[in-house]
Amino acid sequence: MKRTLAVMALLGAVGLANAQTIENPILKKLVEKGILKEDEAAAIDEQLAKEEAEKAKYQAEIDKTAMEAKEKLGKLEKKWGDMPALKGKFKKFEIGGKAYLGYTFTTFKRKYQDPVKSDNLNDYGDFEARRFYFDTKAYISDKDHIRFTTDLAQEYNFSDNKNIDKNKDKSLKLKVKYGYLYKDISDLIPHTGFEFGIAHTPWIDFEEHSGWWYRSVDKTFIESGNGMGLWPSADLGINFKTKTPYVTSEIGMYNGEGYDKINTSSKNSSGFHNSFEGRVTYHIFGNGDKKISPTKDQYANISLHLASNIGYNDANTTHKNLNLYHIHAVYNHPMFLIAAQYGKTDYNSSSEKAGDGYSINAEVRPVQDWSIFARYDYWKFKDGYQKSAKDYKDRRAYYAGVAYTMNKYVKWIANVASFDYKASSYASDPAKYNNNKDKTLYMLTAELSW
Repeated sequence: MKRTLAVMALLGAVGLANAQTIENPILKKLVEKGILKEDEAAAIDEQLAKEEAEKAKYQAEIDKTAMEAKEKLGKLEKKWGDMPALKGKFKKFEIGGKAYLGYTFTTFKRKYQDPVKSDNLNDYGDFEARRFYFDTKAYISDKDHIRFTTDLAQEYNFSDNKNIDKNKDKSLKLKVKYGYLYKDISDLIPHTGFEFGIAHTPWIDFEEHSGWWYRSVDKTFIESGNGMGLWPSADLGINFKTKTPYVTSEIGMYNGEGYDKINTSSKNSSGFHNSFEGRVTYHIFGNGDKKISPTKDQYANISLHLASNIGYNDANTTHKNLNLYHIHAVYNHPMFLIAAQYGKTDYNSSSEKAGDGYSINAEVRPVQDWSIFARYDYWKFKDGYQKSAKDYKDRRAYYAGVAYTMNKYVKWIANVASFDYKASSYASDPAKYNNNKDKTLYMLTAELSW
C-alpha cells in the first residue's frame, strides 16, 4: 500500500514517460529492489534532468549579468578614478546630521490691546525648523580627521519695546558650526588630541552628552538666554582634549566672540583679548574614555569649569574681563538621571552677564523608549545692573516634558517651558511690573538623527 501511494504521488508530479536509460543511481537502486518500475523511474529521471537544465540556464543568465555589471563598474572606476572615495585619499569618509523640527504655541503674561501703544503682545503658534546640522568627517588616519558642520538655524529677533507679532524675524540662516582639524598627539601627550579651527568650547558639548539630553527643547543652562546666557558651543581657536577612564579634560584658547560672530571685533579692539577656557571632570565609575548611552550605562561625573574672556566681546574701552566659575555634577542610571550645577561670573556689574545662579534637571525612564524630564534654572543679576524700569532682578525658567524614542533616527518630545522675570528695585513700580519676557511655550518636537 505504501509503495502504491509513493508511486502515485511521484507520477502525479512528473507524469508518465516511455522507458529509457536511467542515469540517477538512486532511482536505479529503487528499480533493482522492486520499489519502482523501470518506466516509473525513467519518468522521474527525465523530470530531474529537465530541472537541472533549467537551473543551468538561470545560472548562465546570472553569470552574464554579473559580468556585465563588473565591466560597467570597471569603466566607472576608470572614468572617476580621481574621486577620493575610489582613490582612497581618505581612510574613511562619514556623513551625518541632526534636525530639530517642531511646533510651538507661545502665550504671554502681559497683553495689550491698545492700538496706540507699540508693545502689544499677542499669543501665537508657529511651525519651526529650530536646527538643521549637516556633518561631514574625512579621516586621514584612524583618529586624525577633518570635520565640517553647517548649522541652518531659525533665528528670532524680539524687541522689548515693539509689537512682537509684527516684528518677529524667523528667517533661516546658514552658518558654519564646526570646521576644524583633529590631530591625535598621544605619542607626545598620552590620551590627548587637539581641534584647530572652529572648534568645540570645553563645556557645552560635554554637558549635552552627559547631563542634558534635550538641546532640541533649549540649550544648556550656561548657554541659554533664559539661563546664564554666556559662552557658545563653538569658537575659532584651539582645544586640547584628554580622555582617560577616570579623568577627562579640555583646555582651549579662542577669539572669544563665538562661532556665529566670527571676526566681529569692534573698533575698540586693541592688544590681547582672547578667551581661555578649561574643564576637568572626574568619572567615578571609570568610563570617561567610552561613549556612553544614558539608557544603558551607569555613570557619575563631577566637573569644574573655569573661563576668562579678556575684553569680553570688546564690550567697552576698559576691556573688563569676564571670569566664570562653574561646577557641575551628574548621576545617571538606565532608569533615571539627576544633575545639578552652579555658576558665578565676575564681570562689569552693568551687564546682565554678571551674576550667579544654578540649574537642576532630572529624567525618569519608567518603561523602554519613554522618559519624563524636568529642569529648573535660576539666574540672579549682580547688584548695580538694575537701573531702569526695563531691567530685572532675576529670571527663572521651568521645563517639563515627555519623550518617546521611536527608533535610533527619530525621537518625539512634548513639553512646556515657562519663563519668569522679576523686576528690579529700580523699576517704577516693581509690585505691578509686567514684562514681555514672561511667557509660556507649549512645544512639540521631532528630533531627527542620521
